[in-house]
Amino acid sequence: MRKINITEADIAAVAIEIAKFASDLPNPEDLINPHPPAVRVIDCVLSLNRPYDTFVVPRLKIFMSNHPDIQQITELAELMTSYPTPHAFVQQELNYNHEDRARVLHEVVVFLCTIVQQTPTIPEENALRQWVVQTQPQTHRLNIRGFGPAGFQYLCMLFGADTTKPDIYIIRFVSEILNRDVSDLEAHALLEAASEREGLSVRAVDSYIWNRGARGEQNADKPNTVQLAPDVAAAFPNKEAVNEALRSILEERDKER
Repeated sequence: MRKINITEADIAAVAIEIAKFASDLPNPEDLINPHPPAVRVIDCVLSLNRPYDTFVVPRLKIFMSNHPDIQQITELAELMTSYPTPHAFVQQELNYNHEDRARVLHEVVVFLCTIVQQTPTIPEENALRQWVVQTQPQTHRLNIRGFGPAGFQYLCMLFGADTTKPDIYIIRFVSEILNRDVSDLEAHALLEAASEREGLSVRAVDSYIWNRGARGEQNADKPNTVQLAPDVAAAFPNKEAVNEALRSILEERDKER
């Protein structure tokens, strides 16, 4: 278990910044995910280091259109086993040629099926909600390579937990406030503690920061740019190649967690 290093001063600093946009936070009730459990799991895994609006959303829509009958995670598991491999499933059903991400999806689905099977007398979604509200990113036992705290916490949020996912936007937000690098688990702990101190929904705070970071950058009149050194730029034919190389680095980092 990684040590989490937060102080009262750190919590207070983050709380002060959160209070500045408290009146602009979305209603937590509006953040409840309307999709069936099977689609939420696909959402969670596809979202790892990929742009949500342009990559994840179109694939979710196509999957739901093609498989309106696939509602439960156990049904998703059955559909996946109808393919020779998880990779074949994500290629055909999700238009995604990524063998390692297919492995992650398969392992997450198998794990969640075991959770559901432990309480067969209650609906699947209720069983998963009970599980996510009782877990923490530093203590979860999925042990799935490439599925770190950000992915795990997003999964918890999709099933109703009032928490935050320590993705790059949350980590950046907290790091800039404290003027130092923070780990994903530190960012998670600080945002939860600061939100609680202000009496705010952690999920609403997370949503505000994510929208400002992910969608704000996409819609900015002057998007952020990074000037590559000439020898580095020469190795990439276009911006898509640069993005793919950086995503590969992020994925390798996640595998080490």
